[in-house]
Amino acid sequence: MMLNRAGLRCLKPSIFKQTKSNLILNNSNNLSASSRFIKNNNSINQSFNNCFFQSNSKLNEIISLNNNNNNNYSYKRFYSTENKANEQIKEEKINNNNNNNNEKDNEEPQQSTGNKKVGNWLLFSCGLVGAMIVIGGITRLTESGLSIVDWKPVVGAIPPMTQEEWEAEFEKYKQFPEYKRLNMGMTLSEFKEIFFWEYSHRLLGRVIGVAFFFPFVWYLKKGYINRSLAKKLSVVFLMGGAQGALGWYMVKSGLDEKLIQDRGSDIPRVSQYRLAAHLGSAFVIYTALLWFGLGLVRPAALSPAMIEKLKSAMATLRQQKSSFTIEKMKKYSHQVSGLIFLTAMSGAFVAGLDAGLVYNTFPKMGHQWIPDDIINPKIKPAYKNMFEHDVTVQFQHRVLATITYGSILALSAFAYRGRLALSPRARLATNCLLAVGTAQVALGITTLLTFVPVSLGAAHQTGSLTLLSVATWLLHELKKLPK
Repeated sequence: MMLNRAGLRCLKPSIFKQTKSNLILNNSNNLSASSRFIKNNNSINQSFNNCFFQSNSKLNEIISLNNNNNNNYSYKRFYSTENKANEQIKEEKINNNNNNNNEKDNEEPQQSTGNKKVGNWLLFSCGLVGAMIVIGGITRLTESGLSIVDWKPVVGAIPPMTQEEWEAEFEKYKQFPEYKRLNMGMTLSEFKEIFFWEYSHRLLGRVIGVAFFFPFVWYLKKGYINRSLAKKLSVVFLMGGAQGALGWYMVKSGLDEKLIQDRGSDIPRVSQYRLAAHLGSAFVIYTALLWFGLGLVRPAALSPAMIEKLKSAMATLRQQKSSFTIEKMKKYSHQVSGLIFLTAMSGAFVAGLDAGLVYNTFPKMGHQWIPDDIINPKIKPAYKNMFEHDVTVQFQHRVLATITYGSILALSAFAYRGRLALSPRARLATNCLLAVGTAQVALGITTLLTFVPVSLGAAHQTGSLTLLSVATWLLHELKKLPK
């Protein structure tokens, strides 16, 4: 019951009192109810709080337990992943080491920078000597070797420059047998043509001397050349100097009237003996430079993996009772190289006697396998026919060339039987030897049938030098093979 103040004023005092007491009673009841409600509410709140705190504590325990389990699982997962990663790294390292070891096994021992520099210089010098041999052949084929009638090692490097100097040089040439018997009426321009080849040949010899001496001193000073190689190269240099003197000694044999008459020939030409000595010395110098150069530029040995592979192949060949051995291969290769050199020297006698012009048929000499005039009875003793009679010289050159080519074929067949025991470069060198040998035979026959033109004659001489170079390369590769 709600009463405002105006209503309370209208009531009687008794009623007011009663009403007031009722209100107080009601208020007290209300207060007691409120207090009870508050107490109940507080107890509920306390119970709720207790339950909440208990639930929260259990929830925290569960969360912490889950976190611990998750942490343990994460740790275990990270640990296992880390182990796998470490194992993969270890495997990669092992594989890399194996690959590095395989690469090292497959790698050939490389030469030092100093050795390569010296080797390249020697090969360059070898190339110059080869060019000089080719120019010397052209000089002989064009009959230009007697155009310069004096030897001036230093001053002779300067050719005639003025018209007066050319005429003076030409007048000196006219005083010697070649002009009087072969070139009578030659003009100055024609003389300049033959002078060019002889001058070029001599000038290149001087260039080779300079190109060899100064680098030799420089590399020796830098310590790139050891004592053993220095001695060998010193011998080569002295041979080069002697080669110039030997060349002049050869030329003099074609300028001396008495020497020409003693040879029983009316044609002025240089002595075939001196020509062969001059060419043979050049071949020796060339081969020595090539051998030393290859030894310094190319790897000194095969790779360990290749050596094991070749040893295994050689063992298999032994089990198969094959007759192939590395020792035999080396032996036969040396013999073939000797035959190549011998055949080239025989060619020098052919050039010196112009023996390529006597029988220009093949395979027979004329209509016979052995011509009737193979022996000249005027030449005493008879064995000198091999060096002084043009027919005999051509015949023996044919025979030597045939034997040499046959030996190359046999060597190639022998190498094919043991090809698995040869290194790739040794097989390549053997194949190149067969190819160059075949080309040289074909070139020689063509030169003979066409009456020895200058171009083919020079190519044939170059072919002999190339064939000897390939044989030298083969020997160098065989040297590396395991026994």
